[in-house]
Amino acid sequence: MKETMTPRERVLRTLNREKTDRIPWVEIYVQPGMAEQLLGRPVTYPDGVRLGLEVHEKLSLDNVSYNLRPPIYGEMVTKHGQEMVKTPWLKTMDDVKRLRDWLPDPSSDQLYENAYELVRNKGEYAAIASMRLGVASMYNSMGYEDFIFNMMDEPELISAALEVYCDWCSVVLKRVNTMGFDAIVFSEDIAFKDNPMVTRDQYLEHIYPHAKKVADLAELPVIYHSDGFYKPLWDIILQYKPKAMANLEPPKMDIFELKEEYGDRVVLMGNIDLHHTLTRGTVEETVEEVKERLLRVGKGGGYILASANGLPNYCIPENVLAMNDTLLKYGWYED
Repeated sequence: MKETMTPRERVLRTLNREKTDRIPWVEIYVQPGMAEQLLGRPVTYPDGVRLGLEVHEKLSLDNVSYNLRPPIYGEMVTKHGQEMVKTPWLKTMDDVKRLRDWLPDPSSDQLYENAYELVRNKGEYAAIASMRLGVASMYNSMGYEDFIFNMMDEPELISAALEVYCDWCSVVLKRVNTMGFDAIVFSEDIAFKDNPMVTRDQYLEHIYPHAKKVADLAELPVIYHSDGFYKPLWDIILQYKPKAMANLEPPKMDIFELKEEYGDRVVLMGNIDLHHTLTRGTVEETVEEVKERLLRVGKGGGYILASANGLPNYCIPENVLAMNDTLLKYGWYED
């Protein structure tokens, strides 16, 4: 079937809850190792690129993606293509002062060189800036246990650290508004598998006032992402005015229930399982799951196809290709 809209048009119209030719497919990232398996050749992304143009040779994705998130203040290690915190450094007020000097200058043109290059060469694809509100970078730099204890014992440390990260994100966001990006993903994990990381009261007291100041600066459509079961915080997060909520990690994030409850208020994005379906399942299981999301959640609009996080190196290539084929078979809207 011939596509009648450009990928960029498809994504932006969906985010605005307008009629499109088919359901868009947006991923926050496709790791180079996954792209290599799909393309059968080495793939190297420029620094900052999370989803480049190469992978569109095999997948009907509608976007490219660039990372403009602040670095985590700590010793980092990389495992299976994922960067992880080995030792967090943010422990005292003196560390907060050091953090401000340690972060790269958010006003430096050099920070954005590769981002401008991606936007210039994006063609008809939607360019998405992967950003933070500052929260996840702060608690990862502090260490989760210390973060929880500090909310009770040293809330001033939480506030000071958040102020540094939120100030940095604010400067970057103002630049992103002007660069030619089409949308922003605020990637802010705030939940574990079964529950939010903090209570509603803790979120409202310690996190929301800082994060809201950053979110209010966005002039582009916003997609909010968190792993885990973050539905108990949705009514608060919706005050950031996101166009879409992602990536809806199953099974706790029941996308069919969310469609019933929130489908007229916000676009839903994701919910294709990374714990089993794309990483350990069969092609047949992938087709069944993707088809169900397309036909049930996509009905009437307001759905963006995506995995429950991104496409890491350990996805089964045949399953990713089955996801693509199922989209092209069942993802079209009737005229």
